[in-house]
Amino acid sequence: MTVTVERVVLATDGSASAATAAAHALFLARVLDASLHAVSATGTPQSSATGTPQSSATETTETETAGASASAAFEAEEAVGAVTRRALLAGVRLTSEVVGGPAATAVERVVGDGDLLVLGRHGRSGPGRFLVGSVAERVLDAPPVPTLVVPSASPRPTYRRVALLAADGAPSASAETLARRIAAATRGVLEPLAVVDERGAETASREACRTLENEARARVNAVAAAAARDAVESGGTVRTGVPATELLAHVKRTGADAVVLGVGGDDEARLAGYRAAGTVAGRVVRHAEVPTLVVPPSVGDGETSGPRGRR
Repeated sequence: MTVTVERVVLATDGSASAATAAAHALFLARVLDASLHAVSATGTPQSSATGTPQSSATETTETETAGASASAAFEAEEAVGAVTRRALLAGVRLTSEVVGGPAATAVERVVGDGDLLVLGRHGRSGPGRFLVGSVAERVLDAPPVPTLVVPSASPRPTYRRVALLAADGAPSASAETLARRIAAATRGVLEPLAVVDERGAETASREACRTLENEARARVNAVAAAAARDAVESGGTVRTGVPATELLAHVKRTGADAVVLGVGGDDEARLAGYRAAGTVAGRVVRHAEVPTLVVPPSVGDGETSGPRGRR
């Protein structure tokens, strides 16, 4: 299975955290030999003239709204301009755009197949801004493309040690493939983790627990074998506990500077599992001190999806 990254899409609002996210977007675009697309949203819809006579109070309100819209558009232009200058210095191919409307809508509109979306975890407040409490969480509810959420205090990107949550199903398969791709590009080490959920193990028989542990070990061994075929060094850890807690501990224990996990999908037979994975992703995104890459299943994984491409 091949997971390609043709374009890294950076959602920027010009904040300090967006600048940190930009460093990671530029780094990944460079090592993955992809182009970079910077997008910023004004947070305000375009207004349309009705031709109806207005009272002076209404005219004043419209003037204030127009002024706010112009200011938001200027800030958005400045945000993408700052990324453009950095891309030129880094030698990264770049395109950019400023779009109207809420930021989450803008992100969903501009991304398509072959994209990797990058968001800062903290940013400015307001309807057009890229905050984990609004835009990132809305996107991560059903990520349209692999989405990297970068904490504002993230160190300089190296991606030399990548933690991976190895689990069953198509989302994990896509995540594993992309994690291997990044580790290969950076000559890094892959650190897969399989977790036996203690909430299920508590009521299971001893034999059932051994089966769960063997299955978890088989998963990390399979990841290590696939990594070896890509000439990527890989470890492998099995733990029993709460998946999000164990994954966060695994990141610290291994010294990983990025973490990858899979979520999403439309298969009703696995919907409960996907919801659980989404809960793990939400906790990891909020609490990880390193960038978290959340990967949905690709069409190549056998999942169905509607037509989607770049707009």
